[in-house]
Amino acid sequence: MATAKTVWGIDVGQCALKALKLSSIDGEVQVEAFDIIEHPKILSQPDADSPQLIRNALEQFLARNNVTGSTVVVSVPGTASLACFVKLPPVQSANIAKIVGYEAEQQIPFPIDEVIWRWQTFQDAESPDVEVGIFAIKRTDMYASLEHFSNLEIAVDAVQMAPLALYNFMTYDEQLAEDGATLLADVGAEKTDLIVADKGRIWTRTIQIGGNSFTEALVRSFKLSFSKAERLKRTAVTSKYAKQIFQAMRPVFADLVQQIQRSVGRYTSLHRETRFKRLIGLGNGFRLPGLQKYLEQNLSIPVVRIDAYNKLKGSGPANTPIFTENIMSFAVAYGLAIQGLNQTVITTNLLPSEISRARLWSGKKPFFAAAAAVLLATLAVPVWRSYSDLGALEANSALAVARSRDSTISRLHQNYNQYVNQGREEQRTIERFAQMYGYHNIQPAIMNMISQSISHVAKDQPRMTDDEAQRAAELDRIKAIARDQRNMIVVDQIQMTYLPNVVGETLQPKTATPAAAGSAGAAADNRKAQRGLRVEFTGRTPLNLQSAERMLRDLLARSEAFSARPPYLSDAAQRVLNMLPKAQTPPVGVDQSEWTDFTTAVAEGRLAAGATLNDNASKCLNMIAEGRVSSPPFGIPVEDWQAFVSAARDGKIPYLASPIKVVEWHLMERSQLAAAGQTTTGTRAPAPRPRAPGVGAPLGNPDEMGWGGGGASATTEATIAMPDPMFPDEDMSSDTQFRIGWIIAIENDGVPAMQTSQK
Repeated sequence: MATAKTVWGIDVGQCALKALKLSSIDGEVQVEAFDIIEHPKILSQPDADSPQLIRNALEQFLARNNVTGSTVVVSVPGTASLACFVKLPPVQSANIAKIVGYEAEQQIPFPIDEVIWRWQTFQDAESPDVEVGIFAIKRTDMYASLEHFSNLEIAVDAVQMAPLALYNFMTYDEQLAEDGATLLADVGAEKTDLIVADKGRIWTRTIQIGGNSFTEALVRSFKLSFSKAERLKRTAVTSKYAKQIFQAMRPVFADLVQQIQRSVGRYTSLHRETRFKRLIGLGNGFRLPGLQKYLEQNLSIPVVRIDAYNKLKGSGPANTPIFTENIMSFAVAYGLAIQGLNQTVITTNLLPSEISRARLWSGKKPFFAAAAAVLLATLAVPVWRSYSDLGALEANSALAVARSRDSTISRLHQNYNQYVNQGREEQRTIERFAQMYGYHNIQPAIMNMISQSISHVAKDQPRMTDDEAQRAAELDRIKAIARDQRNMIVVDQIQMTYLPNVVGETLQPKTATPAAAGSAGAAADNRKAQRGLRVEFTGRTPLNLQSAERMLRDLLARSEAFSARPPYLSDAAQRVLNMLPKAQTPPVGVDQSEWTDFTTAVAEGRLAAGATLNDNASKCLNMIAEGRVSSPPFGIPVEDWQAFVSAARDGKIPYLASPIKVVEWHLMERSQLAAAGQTTTGTRAPAPRPRAPGVGAPLGNPDEMGWGGGGASATTEATIAMPDPMFPDEDMSSDTQFRIGWIIAIENDGVPAMQTSQK
């Protein structure tokens, strides 16, 4: 008779330890034992001593069960690990490992030597496309998890991510839909693991909504303690306040549905041919009455609760009421144990290699002991010769030690130089390619600076439109304002002149009068030489000289701030960046310490590309980019927060630093238009404005921008000295003509800062 192989799958969750022992005899798998040990407190509660609670649960488990002689496979939660999936280009199998190594460095947001990572390929039999799954966990987190077991001398043979164990459970236990994709939702205490099984493909996501989210909703609504709210949730169906209880939990139901819909939408956007045919519900959180029906109605997908396993042979333990009652909680342990029996699709093992090697050598110790005994007997004879020669060798021992150390130092120095130079040529190639893009965003950044500055001071500026009715209404709106009170600016010309070095350049005349001198932030002459541009902006405004000067100085002052803004962020996203350092209370689902580190990073400007974020801040930013923080922090408008989330999702955050910096600005000239030497014979408009070199059509010409007001009558030509092109029946001779300028330095030679790997 064949010897049975036994495996313990151990899943340490937030609420309880779940363990399942399976055996395999001649390919037949059956339940040998199981255990479920609830923690006195949920591990994530502020007053819970989680290491001690886990130790207590493991001690209780060992007191009731024997793991000797069995393989032990344990899980790590999805929130503590990373899973990403990349479609590989058509390459030979021999080159896949090299490509995966490169992708791992790009996808894993930590230095590669600080993580333990594994990979596996996935392929649909009906498609030539190959996807690779990269699975990683921080080395410190892994050792912290294993420490609970090593302290009690439990030898762990394999470690698997909980979402991947669930995938192994789905595929082995034949839970998949036959003609489409299957979505599994494991609703735990703190989070919900979503796993997609689509033919040969897999996709996972963890959302920060779990059973405790429903409990916390009751805590807020009814002002109860957490423990009382938990009891109320579990007895909601039989409570006389059932309606009020479910009404209080309704927002959490809606949030859960929304997150699942987003996840389904994200996956189908990557695989447009996919259709979901089944949703499997697991976990204690899925026991919540009404949840199955609510999901089915709102997702339009058949929702199934697991009541029995398809491929586990029923034996004594599997037929007990306790096992049947908790069957929705054993799926992770089931998947772990099946992997230990070598019957799963995913076979990756996150156990550190050094521990695997130590276990391997430990198993071979008896053989080495026997071999050592034989060698000892063989070497006994020449031992006396060794002692006799020792005296002769002692004289040269110091020299030998010195040579050995010198050799070691030389080898280490060679290894160091090899490590330092690794990738240097590739880095130079990347920099050369990046320089090809140098200066391409300088002019857009300058035009954006000017445009933003104008829009913030010229409140009556006409809004552009192609609709005739809207254009007429806009003209009527402006005409209703007295001409000398219109905060408008008409752009005549923007001229840019290249400066090899901005140091020492100035816009102010050598003998500037106090009235003409503007505020400036000129750089000191001891600065390093820096390329730049001299930008001169000529235009006019209906305001009188005094009002125009106030508006223009305000424009210039604001332009300095706008020049420093990230060039690709919307106003709404920028407002959120400005407000985040003051948002002390984290959004729902975000840990306080993670939020504090994130807002500190924002305040210190570490969301710029190339800056370094710590683990908490990086985790928080990833949650935002993945849409897992749907509710804004207190005090931030929902619309602005959505714009910020979109920017993070689209890769605009971390943001590129602005490529320009205002060194000096100056109000160079301003005068009344009629006094500036311009004359007219009463025709409809002044002479055409000169074109700005390199800019194209003269900016602001109302006719070319679709704002021409039509021809003037003979009476108008006779009575109006200088007709306004936009309003031909108005005289613009009292308008203020001005010229303002900036000295602008080009940062980093116009090459955007790039995020680099931290070696």
